[in-house]
Amino acid sequence: MLDNAAAVLTRLLAASGRELVDFVQKDVEPVNEGFIIGFSCGVRTQQDAIERVTIYVNTSPSAPTDEHTVELADASGRRLTAWVYPQDPSLPSLPAVSYPEAAGVVLAKFGIAAEGASLRMEAYRPGKRAVLRVDTATDSWFAKVVHPSLASTIHDLHERFAAAGIRVPRSLGFSDAGLVLLGELPGVPAIDVFERIDRVRFARGLEELTQQVAGVPVTVGARESLARRVEWYAERMEETAPVFARQTARLAALVAQRYGATPVPKPVTIHGDLHLGQVFVDEQDPSVITGILDIDTAGLGDPADDRGALFGHVVVSSIERAPSAAAARALAAFADELEAGWLDDQRVRAIAATHLLGHALANAGRPDDRGASAAQQLLERAEAILA
Repeated sequence: MLDNAAAVLTRLLAASGRELVDFVQKDVEPVNEGFIIGFSCGVRTQQDAIERVTIYVNTSPSAPTDEHTVELADASGRRLTAWVYPQDPSLPSLPAVSYPEAAGVVLAKFGIAAEGASLRMEAYRPGKRAVLRVDTATDSWFAKVVHPSLASTIHDLHERFAAAGIRVPRSLGFSDAGLVLLGELPGVPAIDVFERIDRVRFARGLEELTQQVAGVPVTVGARESLARRVEWYAERMEETAPVFARQTARLAALVAQRYGATPVPKPVTIHGDLHLGQVFVDEQDPSVITGILDIDTAGLGDPADDRGALFGHVVVSSIERAPSAAAARALAAFADELEAGWLDDQRVRAIAATHLLGHALANAGRPDDRGASAAQQLLERAEAILA
């Protein structure tokens, strides 16, 4: 993915008079025609002090730039762009909420007195979005940082879902620079307590929620189905982990064939990225759903996309994210139950397999052996559901 990372990072830091001491790859995010690769770096400053910074390198030739981005080339002459967190060129609001003093100024614009607020990064996908938790003396808020073009739409979706009676975080408003301020959602993520969930009751509640979401009047389309660009995963796998390339390419071709042979259903409103981390449940009775998060990608779309996304997340969670052995067994059983409910729906199977390929790609890019093992298991499950 990145030829001679040490040389690239060294040249990047030398431009600001700093020296690379050590580095370790921490994450990989597939984007467009390349990857965004994150490195945790030890850096020697001009004052001979050692500090740790996170540097992201984007290998995509169409990567965005701004005044904080450095452009350089690798040994083969390929264009690279890089930045030091939090100066993400796709998320211009991120620096403004990454430090308590700056966050207080931003929150004041939303009518919130945040003096002495504490900040904690909840999630960050470089080039895509970030979510920071802001705890004040009395309340907790979530600052969602997105591309500026998306902020107003995300705010509008939260208002439309709430008006339809679906519990989502309350949106206090948005800024044109790409910031949406959201309230806290009661409950806990289903993935955190899944071993205590009655799966039959939970599945029934999930089906009722899906039907309720389908009736929300929206004016935007959901994101394009991953199955429409399944070949992209095969191309990225060839770059990331050639050992899996042939298997992935064969599966991608089968997905494209199956998906293309199925009729396109009438679009309804879908979540767009449904998984067990987005579904909140009652902590005391976790079979009861209390609301949903992250409706950023909601819109008119194919209900099979939500079913396939949910299945893919349940499978990958049973392999690598389950909080306990009991949870892993419960998640594996739930995946089997979801698959049994598809009967012979080839469209859902093709979409679910695509999500498994995506999760396999993410694991194949990890620098540890467990990633390769998880990738193999995910590819085998994709083969099974397409058999």
